[in-house]
Amino acid sequence: MKYIFINPVIDQMYVKEELDETLLQNGYQRVEVETDWHKLVKQKYNEILKQTKLTVLDKRCPKVMEVINPYLNHEKLLVPAIEPILIHCAIELAGREDLRNQKKIITTPCESLASYGNKIGLEDTEFISWKVFLKKINLHRPVQVKVLGASPIPPGYFKTLEAKISSISGKENIESYFKMNLYKQDELVEMLYCQNGCHNGDGVLVNE
Repeated sequence: MKYIFINPVIDQMYVKEELDETLLQNGYQRVEVETDWHKLVKQKYNEILKQTKLTVLDKRCPKVMEVINPYLNHEKLLVPAIEPILIHCAIELAGREDLRNQKKIITTPCESLASYGNKIGLEDTEFISWKVFLKKINLHRPVQVKVLGASPIPPGYFKTLEAKISSISGKENIESYFKMNLYKQDELVEMLYCQNGCHNGDGVLVNE
């Protein structure tokens, strides 16, 4: 038996009971994390904001970091050492005693996050986009898929923090923001490469 963690975007696309049955038929047992990393990651950013006068950049999306690399000015911008939420989840599962020496699959909504996760080298852990994972398993019967109109973790993740925040999604919008040095007016910049959220990631599409 292999164990699989379903990311929040994919989780919202299916009826849980139907998806879990299909996974079991293919030898995968679904697992959940015990820690609320959604909450704790936000707290980590809040702590960083209190410790610096630089503009803090949202590092949850690896693809974004590739886009903004040419514009990084480390005298004015801070890239915090805070891993994406999904990476925190994977680290927890990789360290779980009850899952020791067991193969663990972490599904991602995009290829970029899968690549980023695999480079970390967590023991017995593989990151794979949902689209690629679906091609590997045998769907004994069609599983109904819901098209999401919004991400389970949409832009606005940091809105409860007391800080000047800009929330940007889409490659062109992000590039324009940094080319115009608009970050100077903000304390925190939320960024998502995919327009309006991870539900539009290249690892989510199932009907290609």
